[in-house]
Amino acid sequence: MTRERSGRNEFGQELRRLREQAGLTQIQLAAHLDYHHTYVSKIESGARLPRIAFAAKADDLLAAGGALFAVATKIRSRLCSGPSTGESLIPLPRAPRGVEQSRLSLTRYVRLPAFGVTCPAHGIDGCEALVPGRLAEVPGVDGLTVGSETLHGFAALLTTYVDADVSEVAGDLAVPVERALHTLMPLVPMARGVQADGLLQLAARYADLAGWLRVKRGQHGIAMSWLHRSVEWALASGGAGTACEALSSMGVLAMIEGDAATALDHSVAAAAVDPNRQWTGVHAQLNQARAHAMLGDHREFARLSRAAQRAADRFDDRDRTEAPWLTGAAGVTYIASHLAGGLRDLAEVTGRSVIADRAVTYAETSLANVPARMHGSRLMLTLRLADSQACRGDLDAAVELARPVIAAAASAPATPIRHELSRLRSRLGSRFAELIDIV
Repeated sequence: MTRERSGRNEFGQELRRLREQAGLTQIQLAAHLDYHHTYVSKIESGARLPRIAFAAKADDLLAAGGALFAVATKIRSRLCSGPSTGESLIPLPRAPRGVEQSRLSLTRYVRLPAFGVTCPAHGIDGCEALVPGRLAEVPGVDGLTVGSETLHGFAALLTTYVDADVSEVAGDLAVPVERALHTLMPLVPMARGVQADGLLQLAARYADLAGWLRVKRGQHGIAMSWLHRSVEWALASGGAGTACEALSSMGVLAMIEGDAATALDHSVAAAAVDPNRQWTGVHAQLNQARAHAMLGDHREFARLSRAAQRAADRFDDRDRTEAPWLTGAAGVTYIASHLAGGLRDLAEVTGRSVIADRAVTYAETSLANVPARMHGSRLMLTLRLADSQACRGDLDAAVELARPVIAAAASAPATPIRHELSRLRSRLGSRFAELIDIV
């Protein structure tokens, strides 16, 4: 029996059990769900793959507590590229405690796509959406009329969170992002057709951001739970780009924990999600290169780095729309920072100072091009440059570079910054004491 057929049977058997338990015939169930009874028959026999919208509505009608919806998303994600994402019945992580964000802005509109967020209903063709001032103002969150405006509201709200993350605004962004997720998911069973898939695509984007925010908090276990959900929901609803981002975030987390082999596995999986998108390939190749550098494989690092740079030069409009962080000054910073980190790791493993010299060059390039509003990235890249200088043996330059930012770095909550600071501290050894009085 094929994996697809087995998955269909798994869903069909559970649907039949719950339907009979509720005392409904196939015709009655179909009528309640606004589907033809032959569709229900084919689902139960395993002849058809359940749609997300059907699974969500059936789950709600039969009071399955999320079981049918979980099986459907698991089946669809299994049929796509990527690693096993584990059991879907694991509860969603609870939103962290915190104060609800103040009103984001006065009423305004945003032209989607924006900040890499695309409206599931309109794609890269774009649309104009009202930015809600609060989560409660997203159309449809009352459960009365869940439709296209609900998609627009959650997409527009997500752009504000992505922008806030990049700019590192004050406050704990994980609180509103995860509250939005917990508000969004119960609406999926209330949506119809493509709108249910669209809401699930947005849920995958929110889960990816929630996972990254938890990484920055140092809460790696909860981060992985969100990222696994993001991959599963993205693959189940056709959000290949989001699946690639989430898998890449898993790889970055593995690198932070020093597990290069796992980082490589996640990065290879990310590359396989959608070979037709150039930006996902670049994203995955850069992370693969970093993982090979940690393993001391200079040849693979060089090959993948060159491939990523060549592919980035061939970006089309869709690539630039879906992955703005890989284009323009932000793209130069992103690629150069990955190359700097990889070369620094290679120099550490091989002991070759000429490689450390190249790491310094790329670190200087990334720092020179980082947008001014990306304060956290500027801080992290300054530490990476200082560490690269220390790696090639120039401890004086490393100390002078770190001196102006050491106080901010020591108080920064973000894990990537603390990780770079820890590496610099180890590399400087006794020379780090020269910076202690500043902290």
